[in-house]
Amino acid sequence: MNRIINAAKLDFYAGKSGLVTSSFLLIVAFAVGALSNISTFTCFLTMVFAVTACGAVFSAHEKSSSEKLYGILPIKKFEIILGRYLYAFIVGIVFAAVASLLSLLIPHIPHLAKIAAVPLTFTTYWGTIMLAFIYFCFAIGISFPIYFRFSFAKAYTFTMLPMYLVVILAVLLSRKTNFFVGLSHFMQFFTDHTYLIFIFGTLASLILIIISAIIANLIYKKKEI
Repeated sequence: MNRIINAAKLDFYAGKSGLVTSSFLLIVAFAVGALSNISTFTCFLTMVFAVTACGAVFSAHEKSSSEKLYGILPIKKFEIILGRYLYAFIVGIVFAAVASLLSLLIPHIPHLAKIAAVPLTFTTYWGTIMLAFIYFCFAIGISFPIYFRFSFAKAYTFTMLPMYLVVILAVLLSRKTNFFVGLSHFMQFFTDHTYLIFIFGTLASLILIIISAIIANLIYKKKEI
């Protein structure tokens, strides 16, 4: 376990500059939510930027050729994988915490515009945070195995793939099924059982991360470093 934590620390030091850059983008996420008076925009944009921050560690390793360091360290490939996902999971939690605080601030500041304002109820607040975090895990789940298989430069075009998949899936479901009718019943269920939002979100996030880590391990163990 100690080696996995150390691998995560190496990723933190390698991706620190990317984290700093992405932190400045939180200003953009906050501004969008404040100007539109829709806190949910801030949550989702923050988690999109979190995905970018996590992907930057692959770029940092590639530019500095620091992955060769793993070849001389007493660390196994699956520990590198687990360290990378642990790093990403921690970054996601930190960004989600920041998003939750920014979302709480938005209703209490003077707005320059109030367009289609969405009331920030308790259910909406936690539901939005958990959905944004699930998207983060989904995006990490898709992009990380691709990064492990190809170089960052080649795989960078796939960074927006998760978002495109979500949009396409939503459009197809809305046309072929009564998806949004079912979604309203789904949301009502969680409105009546708010405590399940955290449980469902945590389980869904962990399942996505675990499946992705297994796939990444299968890919990375065949790669020369």
